[in-house]
Amino acid sequence: MKTKFFQISDELFARLGKLVTETYGIKLPPEKKIMFQSRLQRRLHELQMDSFDQYASRLFDEQFAMEELSVIASYISTNKTEFFREKEHFDFLYDHIFPKIKEKSGGVFSTKTDIWSAGCSSGQEAYSIGIMLEEYKKSKGNSLEYGILATDISDRMLKVAKTAVYPMVQVSGIPIELKHRYFLKSKNPEDEKVRVVKEIRDRVRVAKLNLMDSFDTLATKFDIIFLRNTLIYFAAPVQLKVLEKVIDCLKTGGYLFIGHSESLINLTLPIRSVAPSVYIKTE
Repeated sequence: MKTKFFQISDELFARLGKLVTETYGIKLPPEKKIMFQSRLQRRLHELQMDSFDQYASRLFDEQFAMEELSVIASYISTNKTEFFREKEHFDFLYDHIFPKIKEKSGGVFSTKTDIWSAGCSSGQEAYSIGIMLEEYKKSKGNSLEYGILATDISDRMLKVAKTAVYPMVQVSGIPIELKHRYFLKSKNPEDEKVRVVKEIRDRVRVAKLNLMDSFDTLATKFDIIFLRNTLIYFAAPVQLKVLEKVIDCLKTGGYLFIGHSESLINLTLPIRSVAPSVYIKTE
């Protein structure tokens, strides 16, 4: 039997788009209608809905909307991620930032380094950072106390991040020695999956956080913040608002990473560029 394809009217799309933008800051201009309509097909079938009108009638029910808006955000966000994506950033961490942290602590790591992976999707970014830290510790013979906070708005993505289980194909490009050190194969040879080792999983705290909300739940200021490939979803005024809040959570002298396709040109912020898409907080 042919699967039904649901259509959404321009008027209803505008209403739902406004709701998503107000809640998550994600811009949904008219040209995104086809994408929205296409990506939400599976969700309507999962809920056994007959139309976008029926879906909307429930979505504007506050109790249903609280969780469902998070689901919508997950479906319309690309959630494209991979281990060591934009590898130059991880090289910069290893070659330039970690040695400076070592200098500041008198030659050995003596204080905790706090890192935030904001918009972490399914967690590969956070675990890549953890692997780099462990590699640096091993190569320099240092002990290092660190913690990584990984946040996102998608419950679906956070569930993956918490389990840290990934298809084996996702680690195919990682050097063999790193795969052996930091990933465990499934005991079932037919289950082609790997899991990040407990040593790193224990350092990563996964939590839900909407960048449009207050950051009062963040109890610390961070040495390093990754906010990569997230700003592209926001309209310019929302980008600035989010950036101001994120930078406020960064220690003076701390580092901010954004995506290579993103730009902070013409924004007045207390940061300066130190490498492509890498900034240091100046005050």
